Amino acid sequence: MILQISYAFIFLFQYFAIFIYFENTLASRKKTLLHNALFAIAWMVQFGISFLHVPILNMAAFVILVGLIAHLCYGAKIKVCVFHVCMLTVYMLGTEIFIVYFTSLVLNIHIDPYANNIVFLVSQAVLSKLLFFMVAYFASKIRKKHESDLESIPILLALSVVPLSSIIFLHILVYWAISSQVSNVTTTWLIIGTALLLLSNIIVFFIYEMTRRTHIRFTLLQLEKQREEISTEYYELLLEKHESYKILIHDIKRHLHAIQKMAAEAEQPDIQQYTTALCGEFDLNSVITYSGSKYVDVIINRYAFDCKMLDISLETDVRGVSMDFMSDMDITALLDNLLENAIEAAVQSRKKQIYLTFYEQNDNFIVIKTQNSCDQKPLEKNGDILSTKLDGQTHGIGLKSIHRIVAKYNGNVEWQYYANTSNFEMIIVLNKAHGKPIGKL
Repeated sequence: MILQISYAFIFLFQYFAIFIYFENTLASRKKTLLHNALFAIAWMVQFGISFLHVPILNMAAFVILVGLIAHLCYGAKIKVCVFHVCMLTVYMLGTEIFIVYFTSLVLNIHIDPYANNIVFLVSQAVLSKLLFFMVAYFASKIRKKHESDLESIPILLALSVVPLSSIIFLHILVYWAISSQVSNVTTTWLIIGTALLLLSNIIVFFIYEMTRRTHIRFTLLQLEKQREEISTEYYELLLEKHESYKILIHDIKRHLHAIQKMAAEAEQPDIQQYTTALCGEFDLNSVITYSGSKYVDVIINRYAFDCKMLDISLETDVRGVSMDFMSDMDITALLDNLLENAIEAAVQSRKKQIYLTFYEQNDNFIVIKTQNSCDQKPLEKNGDILSTKLDGQTHGIGLKSIHRIVAKYNGNVEWQYYANTSNFEMIIVLNKAHGKPIGKL
């Protein structure tokens, strides 16, 4: 019974290693009952097949189960599944073979005479799984280079001390067990201790992974907050500039009208025509009022200028909709990210078009709809859009910011890609009752 429990822990550790490997190398879908159940089923099936003592069947089960996990839990395509299954299979076989020869070399023994020694068998299995975990873990970290600034080499080396010390201790244990007459009671406790040693490795790395992910989420939240604050300060400066600009234009136009009057009195039609043209130019270059909301207007004006420079057609209909229920920072973060994403997609399309629309629904909701030309359907995972940016830690912060603000106002986000027209549409619904007018930040 003790032997069976030990092997249960051993296979549990094996699938824990596979879980960590896939979490670090593949984009995980949302955690579902299937996700957790499939790992549990794979563990139980592998554990059950091990009692048949048929190595080929055990290996076939490993390949099939790992492939199913990669495909069903992580949405990996066939080629990706085959690659990772091959890698994990090589890691497992390589570590098992290495441990057999390493133990024989270190302890200066032949393995065959101890094939029925329970302590020896359990220790060998634990040693191979520990080494398998180390190889798979560090291989996954090497593949996931963009988190290198959050995980330094010294930290990873410090973590490796736990399984390495376990491997050394187990070799000492094996040597003592095969060179001494060990009673059945002692054998039982040795097996229990070996299983607990394996469990301690699981706990250490599980706690580290949870701490690391919490740190990453906290860092992303801090980056998101800093970006929103910087954007709000930027638009406040733009508002001040626009106010100064309006005053300057107003004064210049008064001077031009005075010059026109003097030119008329002096019968100088060329001067009149020139000053009239100048007044028209100033009218064209003045800040456009789209909605009456100062932050909405300054953001749209900013991106209207960008669209003009990028030869993108921007059409808006945001009249008659009050955004007073939202804070200035939330308005800035939401519209800034929406229009930035729309421009990034439209500038790479053939039509280069963007439509921005606000309207009220049932007096309680505000609907914000963006449509932009997009020649390729956005990447998605389980209904969520995946960012195509490659800049490590800021990956997808804009999309996360949009979802956070929508959730704050008890709203909803929906998107649709129309392949026949090459258009992408995002619809955001915000509940006005969940917002509080707070004025300028």
